[in-house]
Amino acid sequence: MAATYPVALNIAEQPVLVVGGGAVAARKVVGLLSCEATVTVVAARLGDELQELVENGRCKWVARRYQADDLDQATLVFCCTDDPAVNARVSADAKERGLMVNVADCPELCSFYLPSVLRRGSLSIAVSTGGSSPLLARRIRLGLESQFDDDMAAFIDWLRSWRARAHAALPAERREEFWMLATDESFHELIRSGQSGQADAQIRALLDEFASGNAGSSS
Repeated sequence: MAATYPVALNIAEQPVLVVGGGAVAARKVVGLLSCEATVTVVAARLGDELQELVENGRCKWVARRYQADDLDQATLVFCCTDDPAVNARVSADAKERGLMVNVADCPELCSFYLPSVLRRGSLSIAVSTGGSSPLLARRIRLGLESQFDDDMAAFIDWLRSWRARAHAALPAERREEFWMLATDESFHELIRSGQSGQADAQIRALLDEFASGNAGSSS
């Protein structure tokens, strides 16, 4: 099996097609909506969770079986049915059009796989087995949860607040060295303990040193 290429997709406001109306399809739709995708579900019937999402205007429902022209506006495709013939047809149709497709529990029909994801604000840690064992990926992800607490989200937001200033003040060749120090656990601990003012003072001093050429290995 060829190695997969990991990416993080920005699918906000992008049209995504989900074929199937059961519990698996519902989980896919909830995840897609959390990323602000525009979701259309094609299924003859819907389970309760999807029905509620449709009634609340969260996604669109086309109440019939899949047809090839359902792909016309899609940028990404998910197939979640228990009908092997439908799964194979959706996969083949999507690939013929150059669309990325994921077929639940059928890795041989997929052009991409869904990792098990740990999220802490803007931090996403994705664990994938290339479709071989989603359960193992989930177990590994659960093992990582204790290593990355909820305070990590605040730390990342704080780092983002300094990014533009650091990039404006430093030439490209100095930035990596600066961020190696700025992402040190000592800064994380200050943010975790509510000492953002002290963290700001320390990173400002660090940035001034790098900008003046008085810090780092090249000084």
